[in-house]
Amino acid sequence: MRQDAKAAQRADVAKAAAAATPRPLTFWEQYRRKSQGMVGLAIVAVYVIVAVFAPWIAPYNPKDDLYLADASAAPVWMSKLSAKFRDCPPTIRLKLGFDEWNQEELGAATISPFDDGEGSGIQLSYPATEPRESEAEEDFSFSFVGNAHWNPWASSSPEEPSDQVPDEEISTESGASAQEVVLSHVMQYNYKSPNTFSTQFDYSIDAPDTAETSISVELVTPNGEAYEVWDRTLSGSADSESAIIDARDFDLKMKLGLSFFGEPSQVLFVDRGDYTIRLRMSSISPDGPVTVKISPVAFGVLGMVHGVLGVDHMGSDIWSQLIYGTRIALAIGLSTAFIAVAIGTTVGIVAGYVGGAVDEFLMRVADVLLAIPELPILIILGALFGKSVLNIVVLLALLSWMGIARLVRSQTLSLKERQFVEASRASGAPQSYVMLHHILPNVMPLIFANLVLRIPGAILAEASLSFLGLGDPRVCTWGRILQNAKEFGAFTTMAWWWLVPPGLALTFMSLAFVFIGNSVNEILNPRYRERS
Repeated sequence: MRQDAKAAQRADVAKAAAAATPRPLTFWEQYRRKSQGMVGLAIVAVYVIVAVFAPWIAPYNPKDDLYLADASAAPVWMSKLSAKFRDCPPTIRLKLGFDEWNQEELGAATISPFDDGEGSGIQLSYPATEPRESEAEEDFSFSFVGNAHWNPWASSSPEEPSDQVPDEEISTESGASAQEVVLSHVMQYNYKSPNTFSTQFDYSIDAPDTAETSISVELVTPNGEAYEVWDRTLSGSADSESAIIDARDFDLKMKLGLSFFGEPSQVLFVDRGDYTIRLRMSSISPDGPVTVKISPVAFGVLGMVHGVLGVDHMGSDIWSQLIYGTRIALAIGLSTAFIAVAIGTTVGIVAGYVGGAVDEFLMRVADVLLAIPELPILIILGALFGKSVLNIVVLLALLSWMGIARLVRSQTLSLKERQFVEASRASGAPQSYVMLHHILPNVMPLIFANLVLRIPGAILAEASLSFLGLGDPRVCTWGRILQNAKEFGAFTTMAWWWLVPPGLALTFMSLAFVFIGNSVNEILNPRYRERS
């Protein structure tokens, strides 16, 4: 009985001691206590969400949606903050189909809609025009006015008046010489003069070879002045011709009487009010009917303000570039870090465990690569192998594994002297088994911490290459946004909305991974654990 009581007493003491012994904290419990690490994790979570939902967050595709506004247009909200951008026009785009036109003149022609695949176009059908009687008859038959009679013996000299009627009075029209159709569309414009505008449509003509068809476009200002901005006269038929009117074309400047450096928009869009776009079409066809088809007319004014962050030199939305750039930044940073850490871990474990000549050779290679300045060699290799994201990732990984290799080697030199490693070797385990099953798991905390710390370095290196013009021109990255800003005058015009956002995006992403890496390092690194 006494022995049972003592045994029970000892069990109670053991339970009390176990209860008094604090339970070791898990990694997540330790990480949650790091305020810096939690801030970094929150920032990275925001970036990941933005990258995943980029197609829904960004209103445009940076690759495909170009010329959304005038080159280097400012954000819309700048029109409320700065007098320089007040009353600047936003982008105006009109697609004028059949229902959007008013019929001012129609004559004998008939008008109807047709489907051209992009909307409802205009189809005009002209009947054959009757030729002039003086042109159709060449057998000396004439028309007479009043009681005038033709006397072949009458004098035709200037001194003696004749009873012969002048040609213009003799020849009368038995049919219309030309059939004109006039269509118009009224739009309201209440902004200051834009920099550029454009009009475009396609047309086709089905007519006899002797027919002559004219098409012209006019712009009527609010004060009633009409300017012809485009015209074309064609004989016979025409298949799928294009009419393009652009404020930057020299032909338009010549029509308006401007010099090469003149600005048509400063002439046409001076007033505010109702502008009329007028489409004139006429046809003369003595030998048969004429059919004219005109696609919906696209009229546009490129805005001087646009979107959240404006546009770049190609009219591409900067906000969309910033959102899609998050994907590229994360992809480059993570892939580069994983490849570099994989190479460095392999080299470090092999060098530290095998030792001897292998260790000497691998460490000398690492020393040589560490001595080479990274950015100049990246510039040279990038120029040699081409501008692509894949090349940048590979080059960055090949030039950034040396530091992790040295750290892993030093840890491996310590681990291979431990008793569990010696026991494994004594039991006949091969070197590959020992390195994979005993050395690698024990260096994983160090590897993970350095993996996180390698990500911001790769992101900043890619941004530096893109800023220098060595990035992939087909991919939208934050560094490329900054490079375009540098090349196309954002620094000189102080377009800070083009410069600051990508710089802040790079800064916050780098800081977030640094915060996470430092917190993980404090938890997993044995040296930090010993200090704490």
